[in-house]
Amino acid sequence: MKTQKIHTHTIGESGLTLIEMLMAVSILVIIGGSAYFAFKTAVDAYHQTQARVLAAQRCRFAMDRIVTDLGNIQVSTQELELALYAQDGPSQSGDRDMISFVTLARTDPDPFAAQLSSFQSPNISQVPQPLLSDVQRVAYFVAAEPMPGQSAPGSGNFQDDFTEDATEEEGRTSALFRITTTTLDPETVISPILETGTIPETDENGDPIYVDIATLITGLTNFDLQYFDAETEIWNTSWEDPESVPNAIQILISVQSEIEGSVSTNTTTQFPTQNQPVLPSNSMTQSTMVHIRASGTAGASTAGAP
Repeated sequence: MKTQKIHTHTIGESGLTLIEMLMAVSILVIIGGSAYFAFKTAVDAYHQTQARVLAAQRCRFAMDRIVTDLGNIQVSTQELELALYAQDGPSQSGDRDMISFVTLARTDPDPFAAQLSSFQSPNISQVPQPLLSDVQRVAYFVAAEPMPGQSAPGSGNFQDDFTEDATEEEGRTSALFRITTTTLDPETVISPILETGTIPETDENGDPIYVDIATLITGLTNFDLQYFDAETEIWNTSWEDPESVPNAIQILISVQSEIEGSVSTNTTTQFPTQNQPVLPSNSMTQSTMVHIRASGTAGASTAGAP
C-alpha cells in the first residue's frame, strides 16, 4: 500500500506595518497641508488684488467726475455767483475738504428738451417745476456714509453726518458727495446744506430749487485738495484770495479696501506737505492735478498770470 504525500503550501499575508502606516499618513498630511496652504495663499492674493482693483475703480470714478467739472469751471472774482469757495478740513483720520464752483454739468436727458416737451404736453402739471440748466453750481464735500438703503443723506436735516466724532461713535465710514444745483448763488443752497444740514426747497422768490445730492464714493478715508499759486510757487491747503484764481488744483482721494488688514496702499502722487494723516494700511490712494483754463476764468485773473 502506497502512502500519498500531501504537500501544503503556506501562503503568507502581505500588508503594512504600523510604522509604515504612520509614515504614509504623515506624508499625506504634509502633502495635503502644503497644497492647502498654496491654495489659500493664491485665493487670498486673488481677493486682495480684486479688492485693490475695485478700490482703484471707485477712486477713478470719483476722480473723473471732479476732473470733468474742474475742466468746465466758470469762475469770476467780480461776480459772487461765479466765485470759487474752498474749505480745508484736516483731521488725524484723513482730510475732509470742500470745494464749490460753477461748471457746465452734463445732463441726461437734455434739460431744454425736457422742458420743451413738458410745455407741449397736454397734461402739463400746474405745479411749478424747478429751472433746469446745464450751468450749475457743484460742491464736493465729505460726510458720513449713508445708511443701508440710502443713496445720499436724507432730504431732511443731516447736519450730524458732517460731524467726524458722530461718525466714529456710530462706526460709520465717510463718503464723498456731489451737490448740483441750478441756483448759482452759494448762499442760497450750498451754505444752508453745509452749515445747517438743511436742503432748501424754494428760493427767496418762492420758486422751486433744483438740488441733487449724489454719493460718489463710499469708504472714503481722505479727500485732500491743494491749490497752486504760480506767483509764489506755493501749494496752499485752501484758497482764500477772492481777487485771483489758482493756477492748478491737485486732488488726492484715499478709499478703504473692502478686505480688512490687506495692505493695498498705492499712492500715485504725494502732496508737498509735511503733516500727512495716518491712513489705514488697507487703503488705495490716487491723485491728479487739473490746470485751470484761462477761458474758464471769465472776468478773473489767474494767480501769477502776466
